[in-house]
Amino acid sequence: MIRKEFFKRTAAAGCAFLLALVFPAEVLADGPGEAPTQEYLAYMAQLEDSHMEYEEIPDLIKNFYGPIKSAYDRMENSEEDQAQIAVESRIMARDLLDQAEALEDAIDQIPASDIVDVQTEIVTNRMTAKQMRSTAASLDRSMEKSGARNEKTLNRQLNTLVYNVQLLMNQYEQLLSQRAVAAKALEIAETARQIQQTMEAQGLAVSGDVLSAAAQAASAGSTLNSLDDTISQLYKSLCSFTGYDADENPEIGPVPAADVGAIASIDVNADKEKAVGNNYELISLRSSAGGGMSDLQVRTTKTTTQTKNKLRNVEYSEDSLRSSIQTLYDTILEQKAAYDSAATAMQSAQLTWNAAQLQWQNGSLSQLGYLQQELAYLQAQSGFTCADLALQQAMQNYDWAVKGVTVSAE
Repeated sequence: MIRKEFFKRTAAAGCAFLLALVFPAEVLADGPGEAPTQEYLAYMAQLEDSHMEYEEIPDLIKNFYGPIKSAYDRMENSEEDQAQIAVESRIMARDLLDQAEALEDAIDQIPASDIVDVQTEIVTNRMTAKQMRSTAASLDRSMEKSGARNEKTLNRQLNTLVYNVQLLMNQYEQLLSQRAVAAKALEIAETARQIQQTMEAQGLAVSGDVLSAAAQAASAGSTLNSLDDTISQLYKSLCSFTGYDADENPEIGPVPAADVGAIASIDVNADKEKAVGNNYELISLRSSAGGGMSDLQVRTTKTTTQTKNKLRNVEYSEDSLRSSIQTLYDTILEQKAAYDSAATAMQSAQLTWNAAQLQWQNGSLSQLGYLQQELAYLQAQSGFTCADLALQQAMQNYDWAVKGVTVSAE
């Protein structure tokens, strides 16, 4: 009777272990997880407000962009499943050892005819417990390796997406700056058209001048509409990647100004080697069979040929990346020169605009002349804003390339 009862318990433990391996998700249904902390809730509330900030882009994408969020959730759930299986296997192993010890303690009470079977059961329980503990240890090692590998792969995908969304936000702000200029140009064109119409009614202008003014107004309107369409598309893309509903009109915060002072501290030669070590595509190339050869080429070539091809491709790619980093650095210097020139132009335009405002106040400047001076000021202002954003993006391109993201140097 004792022997039969222990056999039932052993069988039940074994079945439970198999079920845990086949249906790991069921293991997680035991109870709720830990309640989120106040810090986490405050952090999520900040991300979910109506302001899309440049600094929040990585966290917004990770938490609210569907494909990336799903990938992180699957990875986390898989790790939790495996961890729970490891725990269950250790519990079952302990139960089997307890059963073996109980059988050993009760051996004197078992009929002589059952001794061999009981001793076999004791040995089986101990062997099964050892196997379960070994399985648990193997799962732990597997989780550590695969978890780190999977997380690294996902983080690389996230970084690449973050770089591209930051680029979109930079372009979005540049277009907003240009829109102010286009809107003022349209205002001037409309004002000029109205003046020509008035002069024509007074017999002071010919119809050709009126038609020309109307054509310029239509062209200015078309330019503004085109800008608005592009801005709208960029806005929707930014909302999509960061989890916002574009129809709710979230506010997009400013892109940080270029850190001009950081340029002097760039060590381009050291960064070339960092980029070679960090580049995601190079890392993949180094670990692939044949160094980028197709499956058919790998199957039909000798190992020595594959090795030579791999070394050749890796070396070529490393040299190409070093050249790309140099080009990205040179672009920073070019954008810095453009930034300095735009800053000088902006200062000059500010002085001219200040003088134009005084002339307007004392009546020595016409309405059209005033608007034209304002346009010139807005153009200089937009020029400086775009130069600053272009420099900021050039520095971002360089930094992301050094970190491992593939960035076009063109």
